[in-house]
Amino acid sequence: MSLATPPGGGRSSGAGGGRQREPAAGQRGRFSRYDSRRLRLSILGVIGLALLVTLVVRLWYLQVVTSEQFVERAVGNIIRTVPEPAPRGRIFDVHGRELVGNRIVNVVTMDAFILRDQIGTAQRQRLALELARQLSRSGVLTKSVELAEALADPAYGPFDRIPLAVGVSDAIKVFLAERNEEFPGVEVVRRTQRVYPYGDLAAHVLGYIDTITAEEIEARSNHPKRYSTVDEIGKSGVELAFEDVLRGTPGWREIEVDNVGNVIRERGYRAPQPGTDLVLTIDADLQRFVEEELLRGLEEARARQNEDVEDSFETFAAPAGAAVVLDPRNGNVLAMASYPDYDPRVFIGGISEEEFDAFVHPASHAPLNNRAIQGVYSPASTMKPLTSYAALSTGLLGPDGFLGITQTTEDPGYHVLDDCIGECEFENPDRAPNGDVDLRMAITVSSDVYFYKLAEQFSLRAGYDEDQIQQTARDFGFGKTTGIALPFEHAGIVPDAEIKQARHDANPEAFPDPDWRTGDTINISIGQGDLGVTPLQLANSFTPFANGGRIYLPNIAVGMIDPVSGETVNLIRPRLTSRLYLPPDLQAPILDGMRGATTLRTNERVGTAQGAFNGFPHDQWPVAGKTGTAEVLGKADSAVFVGFGPLPQPRYLVAVLLEEAGFGGEAAAPVVRRILEAVALDRIPETAAEITRQDLAVVPSAEPS
Repeated sequence: MSLATPPGGGRSSGAGGGRQREPAAGQRGRFSRYDSRRLRLSILGVIGLALLVTLVVRLWYLQVVTSEQFVERAVGNIIRTVPEPAPRGRIFDVHGRELVGNRIVNVVTMDAFILRDQIGTAQRQRLALELARQLSRSGVLTKSVELAEALADPAYGPFDRIPLAVGVSDAIKVFLAERNEEFPGVEVVRRTQRVYPYGDLAAHVLGYIDTITAEEIEARSNHPKRYSTVDEIGKSGVELAFEDVLRGTPGWREIEVDNVGNVIRERGYRAPQPGTDLVLTIDADLQRFVEEELLRGLEEARARQNEDVEDSFETFAAPAGAAVVLDPRNGNVLAMASYPDYDPRVFIGGISEEEFDAFVHPASHAPLNNRAIQGVYSPASTMKPLTSYAALSTGLLGPDGFLGITQTTEDPGYHVLDDCIGECEFENPDRAPNGDVDLRMAITVSSDVYFYKLAEQFSLRAGYDEDQIQQTARDFGFGKTTGIALPFEHAGIVPDAEIKQARHDANPEAFPDPDWRTGDTINISIGQGDLGVTPLQLANSFTPFANGGRIYLPNIAVGMIDPVSGETVNLIRPRLTSRLYLPPDLQAPILDGMRGATTLRTNERVGTAQGAFNGFPHDQWPVAGKTGTAEVLGKADSAVFVGFGPLPQPRYLVAVLLEEAGFGGEAAAPVVRRILEAVALDRIPETAAEITRQDLAVVPSAEPS
């Protein structure tokens, strides 16, 4: 029987040979899809593994390598150091009366961190509007625009508390605290604020404080008492001059806050240290009296007809003036007044741009300027005692000089210069003659002609310096600051040939003549021309005549007091700056001439200030003085007078200058007379404080000794 063949008709191969069968077409397709799936899974697995490794490496890097860095950053985000402002030192008068103090007030502030990180622009505007509405309702009138400007001010740092309103009530403090969500970042804090118990008394001496500027912060970047953008700083007066003394040392408070600024706990604290107290040389009672008399003198001038204006009933403008009272024995400033004045209280809590513009407007006559040290004026005939000293000290007046001290020369009312080209005739006021005058009488009646003749000799006579009068003026303190501890003091000017040449070179049209001439020296001899001094310089220049030749640096403060212990930490003693050669034989004729100015009255001669001092108690309290009438181009004359007493050892020296007020003997001398008479008769009214101690007392205090 035969076996059937396998399908396909071929024989099977043996064990060692033949071909294997190939898979069918359907079988080849199924194997290909399986392999592709496996490949894709393998790739995904590799990617996943790579990502896992990357994540693990990153976590290891963050948690191990940079963990300390991020911990510090996290802590920095929640730990904040908040500065604690220190109270400024107080300012007292010489008798221990508090002229400037401190009191605690409520201040509405905004957290700059929350403002810039948590609040959008729209919410900021709504907050400013609603906050202004609530503050105004409480009695603190506030404009939303002002609040918006403060909130947007880039000067404040990221962790500052931006001040928005000062002096709000406790009710507002509670109101805002209960509405933290409505007013995020707004908080009422307690701060010290400057207060002036005597109101605007001595405003120019005391000065004012205001918010520090970026430039001021930069200038004090390394200051040991650290300044921040929310601090206040002295801007004028002793507040500026003694800034380093009056400023306290700020403290700090380290607090932990959450991500929205809520305080979690306090981590550290250092209390602020109050500034050192300052005791001035100023007597509050005398200061008030001098201020009132200065204003009274200006008002009297405004009511007086200016007879120099023909066919007119025009009165003197008298817009401004200054007065200084010195103790000639030591240079202490007992009173210093300037008008127009200002009230330093307007700067409390900041001043608006409109308010400040009003201060600097020309019509206001610069009330922020202290004319006693910043105003520069012609000394007029108050220069004649210095010209007299120049002639006496050099021998021009004396046995071998041009004239003897008691020798007379004729004053016909005018003088014509020898060897002169151009304007050669110089006159007395109104060309009034004074007859024969010696040195004493020339000072008493203020003979211009006598001093014209003296000044001319300095130019004509061999062996004398043509600029001797200028040298003497500088010896008496003109042309340089006195050194008083007040800012912005002007040095004045003592013109000479070099200055005249420089002015010509700079502006030939305004100053066509470059040469120094005898006429220039003559003008200086009577305090005219380009000679310019401050009222304080003028007052200080008369102290040698009162004390025998000593010139002191004017002191405005006598010492500094520790506010806690009450102990004196620094005593400011009198500082002698120079001693002039002024023996009795040189001093006496000048002093006699100035005493005659206040006392002499005969049928022929009258002292220039006798009318003002008529009835003064000369027998018990002798005084000496000198009038001056300064010519001002295009304006009425300014009135000047310097007086001192009681002779022979004066304790008070007073200088008064009234701008555009007329003759010195008619306008300025009466002011000095009333001041000296009140001192002589002990009739200085007591000045009452407007604020009592109970309204102050914010830091440990002690009466200055």
